[in-house]
Amino acid sequence: MRAPIVVIGPVLEPIMGTLAIGAGTASLFTTGMILCFGLLSPLAPGFADRVGLDRAIACAITLIAVGGVMRGVESLTIMLLGTLCAGLGIAFGNVFMPSLVKRDRGDRLGRTMGLYTVMMGVGATISAGSAVPLMRASGSWSTPIWLWAGFGVLSALLWWRLALRLPAGDGATAKRPPMSRLFRSPVAWTLTLFMGAQSLGFYTLQTWVPAVAIQAGVPEATAGLMLSMINLTSIPASYFIARLASRLTHHSLLVLGLCALIAAALLGLMLAPTAAPIGWALLLGAGQGGCFSFALTMIVLRTRQPQHAAMLSGMSQSLGYLLAACGPLLFGALHGLSGDWQLSLGFLLLLLAGQSVAGVLLGRPRMVRLGDD
Repeated sequence: MRAPIVVIGPVLEPIMGTLAIGAGTASLFTTGMILCFGLLSPLAPGFADRVGLDRAIACAITLIAVGGVMRGVESLTIMLLGTLCAGLGIAFGNVFMPSLVKRDRGDRLGRTMGLYTVMMGVGATISAGSAVPLMRASGSWSTPIWLWAGFGVLSALLWWRLALRLPAGDGATAKRPPMSRLFRSPVAWTLTLFMGAQSLGFYTLQTWVPAVAIQAGVPEATAGLMLSMINLTSIPASYFIARLASRLTHHSLLVLGLCALIAAALLGLMLAPTAAPIGWALLLGAGQGGCFSFALTMIVLRTRQPQHAAMLSGMSQSLGYLLAACGPLLFGALHGLSGDWQLSLGFLLLLLAGQSVAGVLLGRPRMVRLGDD
């Protein structure tokens, strides 16, 4: 679910050359997906109600696989349709996974959520790192895209084999309360705000960290290494935090510590970017990876039923990804106004303060109550 998002970036220049398109159009291959996550995630719980969770997951993986194949075709129209198709599949998969963990792995929540977030990080890291070598070895930018689509095809076949053995529905339609009840839950809104703030910060820094570091005087090679270290550090951090969060009753100090790591890194980039650039990257990776894992784990821990987990996942990830899509643009616009990155980084610090407050409130042992549990 992460490889199709990041595999395009390293081969974007040759794609633009082949299709004779500019950077604005090419950005649709990535930002279009993020917008799909935000706009289409709320539709996922209802779809799972109608066909059953297992078949819904099989459908989502099938969409990812088909979209991946289409994104390797040398046609702008087909690639954009493939982006929409894969974006819909990933949006639904993002919502379904916490519900699946809640249903099938209730006794191993921390371990399962930790492995889930780790594998997303591993998939993103390998797909991004292997894209250019695969393109050079084959002579075509379609090769890395189709390779990861192939993994999607295999996954879809395995899921369909499982899903077709099970009943078509879960009986969830009668159990799941209307979405409007979720909108009245303070815990749901707290998680949604936390997810939105952490998503915006993550995608913004994924886009702009190298540029911020280079303008401050960090060598280009080191700036590129910073981004790699952020992603690599986030992998063990996400696993550790999921395991730890599942064992705790009160989580406020945990999330406050994670936000403090991010704050230290942002202040380092503002005040002394060349002093320890790799150190700032390590802090960002640990803090952001931990916050992402914490948010996903809270979706499972703060709900009582799998259907409620799917509803909360749809609500929180929808707003989260919509905010994330705006973050890189706003960060760059603030740079354009000021001529340096101080105002942009200050904006992220202000956002982090709000994220910290939401995280502390979310850390209190309160459940999402929908009137039927």
